[in-house]
Amino acid sequence: MHSYYQKNRLKFKKNLINLIKPVSLEIEKITGSRFSVIIEEIWNFYEKNMLENFLYIGGDSVSGTSNMCGACCFIAMGEVLKKYNTPVEESGHLMTLAYERKYKKIPSFLKSLLKKVFTSPKLLKKMYMKKDRKNEENCRLNPGSYLTETQDPPEKGFDFSYHNLVCPISDFAVKHGYEEYMPYICNLDYVMFGVLGAPLYREHTCFEDGDYCDFKLKNGAPVMDYWPPVFTQGKGYK
Repeated sequence: MHSYYQKNRLKFKKNLINLIKPVSLEIEKITGSRFSVIIEEIWNFYEKNMLENFLYIGGDSVSGTSNMCGACCFIAMGEVLKKYNTPVEESGHLMTLAYERKYKKIPSFLKSLLKKVFTSPKLLKKMYMKKDRKNEENCRLNPGSYLTETQDPPEKGFDFSYHNLVCPISDFAVKHGYEEYMPYICNLDYVMFGVLGAPLYREHTCFEDGDYCDFKLKNGAPVMDYWPPVFTQGKGYK
C-alpha cells in the first residue's frame, strides 16, 4: 500500500461509509444484516483489494484521487453484495440511488449556483483549461493520473465539451477484473449532472472505446434520464 493511502486510511473509511450510507436500508433488506455489519465487510474488502493496489495519482492535491477512491467504494460494495446473491445490475441501481440521494441533499442555493456554472460556457472553458494545465503537470509527476483536454471550439452542436484522456478508475477496473461495474460507474456522471439540471451527453468512454471520455453540455437541451442507465437506452450515449 502506498504511504499516502496508509496514512489516510481512516479518512477513506469515513468517505466510504458516507458514500454508501444513503442506501443503508436497501442493503439491510438485501442482506438481512445490520448496515453496521455489512459496511465493515465492504470496508475490509475495499482496504484489502482497493487501497492496497491503488496507483498514487497525486493525493490530496488533485480531485482525481477522490473520484477514483469514491468510485471504487461502489465496486467494493458490489463485490460484497455478490455474496448475498445480488446481481451487478442491482448494485448498479444502488450506486445510482446513493449518488442521487447525495446530490439531492445539496442546499438549493448551492445547487442553483452549480447549475449556473455548468450552463456558462465561458466560465467552464476558463475553469477547465486551468484544470487541463494542472492535470498535465500532475501527469508528468504521476503517470497514470487524469489527463484532460478542453475542446476549443466545443464539438459541433454543443456549448461546451472536454475529453478525459486517461481514466485511473477504468485502468484499475481492467487491471483487477472489475470491468462489469464500469458502465454503471460511468453512468454516475449523468446522475450528478442530471440532479444539477445540466444536460450531459457522452458518446465515448475510456473503458469501452479505449480513446477518451467525452463530456458535452448543451444548454436548453433536456436532461437525460439516468435510470435505466443511459448505456441501456439505445440512444447512442454512454
